[in-house]
Amino acid sequence: MPIVKTLFLFAAVSLLPACDNVDAPPVDTTARPELMVDTAWLAAHLDDPGIRIVDPRPRGYEEGHIPGAVWFDPATARDSTNPPTFLPPPDVFARAMGDLGISNDTHIIFYDDAGGVRATRTWVVLNHYGHSKVSFVDGGWLKWTAEGRRVTTDLPTVEPATFTPSVSDSWIVTAEDILAVIDDPHTTIVDTRTQGEFDGLDRRGITRGGHIPSAILSDWADSTEGEFTTFRPAAELRELFLSRGIGPTDSIVLYCNVGARAAHELFVLHLLGYDTLRLYLGSWRDWGERDELPLAK
Repeated sequence: MPIVKTLFLFAAVSLLPACDNVDAPPVDTTARPELMVDTAWLAAHLDDPGIRIVDPRPRGYEEGHIPGAVWFDPATARDSTNPPTFLPPPDVFARAMGDLGISNDTHIIFYDDAGGVRATRTWVVLNHYGHSKVSFVDGGWLKWTAEGRRVTTDLPTVEPATFTPSVSDSWIVTAEDILAVIDDPHTTIVDTRTQGEFDGLDRRGITRGGHIPSAILSDWADSTEGEFTTFRPAAELRELFLSRGIGPTDSIVLYCNVGARAAHELFVLHLLGYDTLRLYLGSWRDWGERDELPLAK
């Protein structure tokens, strides 16, 4: 059964913050359904004062967006000048959220045109700074427009809010943390890039090509399907990850090029009920430029 059919059977569920998984969910359902909404749910809640719809698409917002949506640059979620974590400073991130009218109580609804990959890095940083009340629209902009739903070019009036960051259960690791778990039998390092990047053939402008030793490949795009880039059914996703040696009780560290694709897979795994997850926000853009760090091809 597709994920979108099993998620929001009533609106109230989506307004609850993420919670720890106690019992393993059935294989065809997700463990944290509050992380996803469908287009029908969003259409019915456009005027809900408790939500903030956020559009992180790099282009297209001014030509048309979902009514009430504000535009957000997802690059704000990664500071290339701030190693080793590459996190945006808390005051900078708090100001960016406040300018969008997002407070600590706001339920954020992200949509994009790429299966969620444009926003999940921001979702990780939001969780890092103590805000877990976030949901994604499955199918996003592509599904919304294909269904002929309301679109506008009007800019919403946004009342600035106060966002107070507080570090909770951090999902962020550094290159030094990665070094400590290479070949660790209790840790699975997951490379979410393409086969070409993993093999070192596609360097994307980075000095060194290859992958982190002992990492396994799990291309992020394999988690989505169809013309709207929706998430694959939960049962298929569980089977996919298990087939690649990514088990629900593993300690998992994910990376890609700049943390976006890895954040997407962290989201999928968290959605399914995986609990011990970490993101290397520096990713290959950091690792591939440091000669002192080992690599494999």
